[in-house]
Amino acid sequence: MFQPGDPIRLSTLGESRMKRAPSKTGRVVRGVGSQRSSQNAVRVQFDGMKNPVSLHLSYIELLDAKDPANEGEMRAR
Repeated sequence: MFQPGDPIRLSTLGESRMKRAPSKTGRVVRGVGSQRSSQNAVRVQFDGMKNPVSLHLSYIELLDAKDPANEGEMRAR
């Protein structure tokens, strides 16, 4: 589902749980099923953060570049 390099954003659940995230968008560093990782978590590097964090799949969603609603978020990257 999530592959390294995929642009993501916090889901509604993720926003409610991660109130201190400096940005709501970022990129997947290590995807699902990678060696030494959980099947339910991915490593994500958020814009403005120095280190990646592990997040449950329900906390993030893919950021679709073709979706007009995401145009501002993609331009800010």
